[in-house]
Amino acid sequence: MSKIDLEIAEDLKFDEGDCAVIIKQDGSIGRVIMPDMNRKLLQTEGYKKLLDVLEVLQPGSRDKMIQHAEKGKGSMH
Repeated sequence: MSKIDLEIAEDLKFDEGDCAVIIKQDGSIGRVIMPDMNRKLLQTEGYKKLLDVLEVLQPGSRDKMIQHAEKGKGSMH
C-alpha cells in the first residue's frame, strides 16, 4: 500500500482531476467532491480507486455512483 501524506491546512488545494470524500463524525459519507464526470475521467485509475474507497466506507455506494454517472449520459462504464 502506498504512503498517505497527511497535511493539516486552512484551505483545500485540488489539482485537476482530484477527488475527495468527506467523512462525517459518525463514519458515513457526507459528500464526494470531484470534477465533472466525463468519459475520460471515468477511465482513470483515480476514479476506479474512488469507487473502491466508497464501497469500503458504504457498501452499495459503488453501484450508486455508477448509476449517477450513467444517468442521462448513456453507459460510461
